[in-house]
Amino acid sequence: MPTVEVAPRGPRPPIRLRPVPPCEPPFDDELTGQVWASPHQLAFEWPARVAEEPAAARRSHGGIGRPPPTDPAVPRPAPPVVAGASGDAKLAVRRFVSMCVEVLNGYRPAAHLRRMSLPKEAAGVVAQGLAGAQRVGEMRRGTVHRRAARQPGPVAVLKLRLCEPRPGAVEAAVLLVTGERTWAMALRMELHQQSWCATTLRLI
Repeated sequence: MPTVEVAPRGPRPPIRLRPVPPCEPPFDDELTGQVWASPHQLAFEWPARVAEEPAAARRSHGGIGRPPPTDPAVPRPAPPVVAGASGDAKLAVRRFVSMCVEVLNGYRPAAHLRRMSLPKEAAGVVAQGLAGAQRVGEMRRGTVHRRAARQPGPVAVLKLRLCEPRPGAVEAAVLLVTGERTWAMALRMELHQQSWCATTLRLI
């Protein structure tokens, strides 16, 4: 294809057509092959172990970059214990403790604990709540019979300690007080189908 040179009018030379040489020498940037990458393309960062892995091992694993199958005989390391508890776990525990306090004070029946309990553990959780409400009731009735003693106030929470031994499980220790009597309550909740459910409840 011929080249075209354009020159303005006047004393300058007119347009000239020159033939293209049959073969042009390569430019400096064409001496070696160059791969052009898209500016939006992400580079692959292969792990070093994949590059050093022999081809036979890669074929046995099922492809490049796929980790080898784990040995069932080798125990897996336990997940780290979460310091304190996550925000969702704290909220679930506080809601459950508030409901337990209302049950102990007689403001609601112990059967209401069932909807916040794991189905297979709900009977035990409800039984513990009912037993605690009965103990609080007996203590109040015994205080009323003694004229000199004042009737204790409602059950209240003094302290609440939480820990998350593994993701999806939270344990709590609660210190309760009513009058001159202190109580200890321990509970455990687990994440089941995106909902925190109580699995254990003990009132000491």
